[in-house]
Order: sequence, then structure tokens, then C-alpha cells
Amino acid sequence: MSTCFDPRRRQRGDMMLEALVGVLITSIIGAGLAHVASRVLSGQRDAKVENIAVEQLRAQLESGGISLCDGGAVTIRLPGGDKIVDVDCEVAAANITVAGIARAIDAPQRVELRVAAADLGIGDENAPLIVSSRQ
Repeated sequence: MSTCFDPRRRQRGDMMLEALVGVLITSIIGAGLAHVASRVLSGQRDAKVENIAVEQLRAQLESGGISLCDGGAVTIRLPGGDKIVDVDCEVAAANITVAGIARAIDAPQRVELRVAAADLGIGDENAPLIVSSRQ
């Protein structure tokens, strides 16, 4: 009797098919995890660049104060190179009346430093990074 027709020895390929399905599921999960990891790393990079920019803008605002309104160029150093900062100043004047006596006073200036999000390399141009003396 030949062993070629023995039902116990016949290979149907069930194990091979199960192994291929397992490899396919594992590869899909791996690709999903790689995508999530890349998004997390991108978010961390953006947060780091924003933090560096905010620290430098605060340092400029603290050291320069109202003198930044004189028109000098303000730049900050970022990983992508030096970026120019827009300076916006606003003088606030007020009239105060106490006991019938009116006085005009000048309130402190508001100094606002603004960097475009595109300059930071983080995307949306409609959402600039702003550091102001009124915050």
C-alpha cells in the first residue's frame, strides 16, 4: 500500500494559512504603532520649538520692555535659524475723575511680540505665537 494516499499524511495547509493571517495582523498593528509614534514625536518637536520661542520672547520683553517700541529689529534664535519678531505697541491714555477733579494719565504701554507659526515651522499661519506685557 502506498503512503501517498494515506489520509493522515495529507497536508491541507491550515497551519500555513493561520500563520500568514497572524503575520498580516501583526504587521497592521506594527504599522499603526509606527504612525502613532511618529505623530507623538512630531508633537513633541513642535512643543519644544514653541517653548524655546516663548522663553526667548519673554527674555526680550523683560530686558527690552517699552524700548522695544523704538523700532529696533527684534530677532530670536530658533533651530531653523534666526526669525524676525513683529513688535506691536499700544499707548493707553485714561481720564480719571476723583472728587470732581479730572486728571489725564498715561497708562503703561502694552508691548506685544508676535511670531508667525510658519516661521516656527509648526503649521497654521493663522495662529501666531504672541507674548505680551498684558498677559
